[in-house]
Amino acid sequence: MPNIDEQAKAYETGRAGWFGIAVGWRRKALGLTAAELSRKTAELGFPITRGTIAEIESNLRSGKIDVAEVLVLAAALDVPPLLLLFPQVASDSGSSVLPNVFTTDGESIRWVSGETSNPRVYDMNAGRLDGEPSLPNDGVELIANITLLHQALDTRSSLVHHLRTVERDPTEMHTAQQMLDRNADQIATIRNRIRTAQESLWGMNRTAMSEEDNND
Repeated sequence: MPNIDEQAKAYETGRAGWFGIAVGWRRKALGLTAAELSRKTAELGFPITRGTIAEIESNLRSGKIDVAEVLVLAAALDVPPLLLLFPQVASDSGSSVLPNVFTTDGESIRWVSGETSNPRVYDMNAGRLDGEPSLPNDGVELIANITLLHQALDTRSSLVHHLRTVERDPTEMHTAQQMLDRNADQIATIRNRIRTAQESLWGMNRTAMSEEDNND
């Protein structure tokens, strides 16, 4: 028989257990039976049987959860996938996000969503997270700049609309155009940061990535 690392297995079943609990909580909150939830997953193109849903909720699959199951069940239950993985986010409780890292679900979500490079350990006695946040890595930089780009593009839409409303006032139009130009410069800078982060993160530039995809 293969050797089984008990700590690793406990971590695996623990994480799957919280996922199953969250699925059950949400399903019941929506007033759905397991059969009804199963039909919803089928409508999404990835049928998960009623029996499988029962096993997930009861954590009877030896800790095995598929990525596809996480995404499809989240869509069927109308909830962000992260909340099925870390359902205690709004409480002071926590769980092991990694085998040797016990932390709050809020900190876990910050890590998984790319807000921080590494999750900090939660000191239960002190009631706080240990240490300072890690310096942002390339992945965190990429996600942060994508968020900034979306904000800048939203701002651009508003500025374009404003420019049209003041087109009969030369002074106001000049000011509005300056704001639009500054916004364009900001967007160009952010896009350059995104390219740099992508290249650093994946170890190649976008041209090389496209060529590699075409060769697959």
